[in-house]
Amino acid sequence: MSAGNFKLYTRMLSYMRPYVALIGAALVLALFAVAFEGLSLWFSASLVQTIFSHEAPVLSKPEYTVSNANAVLKYWTYSAIGKREPIAALQMVCAMMAFSFLLKNIFIYLKGIVMYRLNLSVVRDMRNKLFTHALALPVSYYDRTKSGNVVSLIVNDVTNINSSMTGTFDKIFVEPMRLIFFVCTLFVINYKFTLAIFVIFPVLGYLITLIGRTVRRRSTRVMEHLAALLSILHETVSGVRIVKIFGTQDVESAKFKDENKRFVRQSFRSNYIGALASPITEVMGVIVVVILLWYGGSQVLGEGGSADFGAEDFTRFLVFLFSIFTPLKEISRLNTTLQSGFASADRVFAALDSPVETITVSPPPATPEPIKFNDKIVFANVNFRYPECEETVLKDINFEIKKGSVTALVGSSGSGKSTTLDLLPRFYDITNGKISIDGADIREMDLASLRKLFGIVAQETFLFNDTISANIAYGVPNAEKDSVISAATAANAWEFIEKLPKGLDTIVGERGVMLSGGQRQRLSIARALLLNPPILILDEATSSLDTESERLVQAAINNVMENRTVLVVAHRLSTIRHADQILVLDGGIIVERGTHDELLALNNRYKYFYDIQFAGISQNL
Repeated sequence: MSAGNFKLYTRMLSYMRPYVALIGAALVLALFAVAFEGLSLWFSASLVQTIFSHEAPVLSKPEYTVSNANAVLKYWTYSAIGKREPIAALQMVCAMMAFSFLLKNIFIYLKGIVMYRLNLSVVRDMRNKLFTHALALPVSYYDRTKSGNVVSLIVNDVTNINSSMTGTFDKIFVEPMRLIFFVCTLFVINYKFTLAIFVIFPVLGYLITLIGRTVRRRSTRVMEHLAALLSILHETVSGVRIVKIFGTQDVESAKFKDENKRFVRQSFRSNYIGALASPITEVMGVIVVVILLWYGGSQVLGEGGSADFGAEDFTRFLVFLFSIFTPLKEISRLNTTLQSGFASADRVFAALDSPVETITVSPPPATPEPIKFNDKIVFANVNFRYPECEETVLKDINFEIKKGSVTALVGSSGSGKSTTLDLLPRFYDITNGKISIDGADIREMDLASLRKLFGIVAQETFLFNDTISANIAYGVPNAEKDSVISAATAANAWEFIEKLPKGLDTIVGERGVMLSGGQRQRLSIARALLLNPPILILDEATSSLDTESERLVQAAINNVMENRTVLVVAHRLSTIRHADQILVLDGGIIVERGTHDELLALNNRYKYFYDIQFAGISQNL
């Protein structure tokens, strides 16, 4: 394992640190399981000796030295069996084998339970941390990342990491433990044969390493294709009405099938390469065994066998040698499993290492005081460009918003209106210049406290798949029912809510699908009213509504705007006639500013928008 992979693996294992007690219990249980497995295998050779030899072996007590270890173990074995008749001896050996196997499997079962508990705990912790971190990531991260990729990270990549981590953690200790135990036993039985066999294993290790590197590369591609597949699925399901109305089911189906085909192809390539590790291990092992059978068998059979290496020793050697193949195969799979986990870990840790939203001053206050708005908001020489983009979107933006005033932004699509709104709650940080509230730079404010100053009613309303009451009271813990009803009434929403069979307890469906656009927008306004923010941001809140819904929503907006500072992006100019100031943007620059009447008198950009809009209305009339 390279230094980079080792660092990655230790970071993966850090999630297991809180569960040291479970890990310790698993290792102890594994040790007992290996010990009783070795004991059962040892007695299996004694079983062969008992069946084919009608006389109990007569062994003198050997000298207790390292070189005499095999003789010592055989002496203890036959001391346990005792001098019995062949049938009685056979019964004793079988009983010992059965007892050893029973205890081995009991300990394996207990270890499995412990590891399963560890597995679930680690998955829970990793998902919790990743989800919490995902919520703390800035809006810019989601603008450049597909939603399906985030879902894939939390669901699939975490599962893949955990399978790699807990699976290998178990085997990285248990299988080497078995291997060492069996190899030591082989050395005890006959060290010359054992040394000859293990000459081939470095070659085997090199082949397995090559396979692992290839698997990691292909596993990365597999996870990328899976993320793309989930993204297509998420977009298509979310926009199923658009798909159906435009009759593009075949197009979307073809797009999904094409990506699914690429995913399957990459998955197959990754798996068929990874599957080579096990057969290579087994084939090379069989070659070793064939050589051993030929040479070892000739040693036993030649001249009636050897006193130091008889038929029982040869049988026992073969039993333990064949038993080595299982841990060897598992260890050979470790690298493949690890590389697949490393591919997912690279993606997950890249997300976890992405900087979260934070204040720029250091150190942050331990208990930040609530930010109050008493005077004005000032944009001073503000410039902005999106991350990883060279084009400046906003250029030298200068204006003030006095407390209690209404400021409207007007301009064609792409002129920078919504971007300007996003800068106030710091969904993005400005590139140059300064935005201040009562003279304090917003970049030096506690982010959570800053955002509590704002209530946002956007063009695209988002509602959670919960009750109407929960959606209105979102962000206001323990809101009283009377307060919720008052907010709904002020937002002109109560008239339709009380007609619903379950009233406030009605489930609105995913993204509020059970309600009309106007109803969803009025719930959004009610949510802003209940929050009672000092500054209200309205981003074309009525642009996508029909005339009746617009009238109701506009009336609700007028209620919300009373005694509040408002920054509004206007689609319909009739809604901003009484704004204290109107800013006209074009190409990220403020080209005009003034009141409605002042801008009409200029007979320029604003007048152009006004004439187009009201000329169209006149023609329709």
